[in-house]
Amino acid sequence: MEHNTSTIEKAVINKAISFILYNLEEDISVDDVSSFCGVSKYHLNRVFKEETGEALYEFIKRNRIERSAWRLKVEKDKSVTEIGSDYGYSPSNYATEFKKSLHISPTRFRKESEERVELSSFSHGLKLDDMDRMEKNITVESLDDMFVLYERKRGNYHEMPTVWREFIEKYSHLKTPSTLYIECTMDDPSITDEDSCLYEICQTIDPGDKRIKEENLFVKRIKGGKNAVYHFKGKPQFMYMVYQEIFCRWLIKTGNEMDCRPILDIYRTVKEDGYMEIDIYFPIK
Repeated sequence: MEHNTSTIEKAVINKAISFILYNLEEDISVDDVSSFCGVSKYHLNRVFKEETGEALYEFIKRNRIERSAWRLKVEKDKSVTEIGSDYGYSPSNYATEFKKSLHISPTRFRKESEERVELSSFSHGLKLDDMDRMEKNITVESLDDMFVLYERKRGNYHEMPTVWREFIEKYSHLKTPSTLYIECTMDDPSITDEDSCLYEICQTIDPGDKRIKEENLFVKRIKGGKNAVYHFKGKPQFMYMVYQEIFCRWLIKTGNEMDCRPILDIYRTVKEDGYMEIDIYFPIK
């Protein structure tokens, strides 16, 4: 089945994206990114635009605003001014840049954030009130570090089933009885353009496997630590609302706070009829 999801294939672009996403609250510039990647900013600007369709500076600016929007939804105990300030904006500049990017003021966005969640194509008609009894499926656990091969994707989460089938088939020769399949979602489709969401699909691999170098695989270590784990059982179309219930209500209700590690979906069971058992790891401090 055809899809429009693209793979970030250049190592330098993956390195640049990782640096940006982990430093959004810092005052990073194109010069900072190019210096980290060890290439000239002119070269990096050119290949970044070729690979992603977006200018490097615009990518930084957009992600800073979208990350701040996510925090407006999640960190309801912090003021709009305080969150904007974390990204280097004065109150007036923050409101201007936020509205330019998301076509709504930050104050109104916060007020309407749950409504935006429920209007998303990913909600499948569910309301957040339908999710209020999900707490019984949540445990707090410590996760060990994991070493994985991965591909970073840019596209619509609706296309994930097809993308996953291609990935599993491509790397089936590296599968062992202990292999885990893991998804790292980086964008919230109630904020980011649904067709431009970044995510990673991963497969655990032994760091000593010689095929990593032979096949020039992208690999990394996923950092473990403390997580709130939602033990999901059902059809995958309902996972979006699990995420949003955690973001919009559970965190503030329980006093927990997420840290900068990615959210992980670890697949435990996948059946032909679409039924899945997935542990969703929300990193908490």
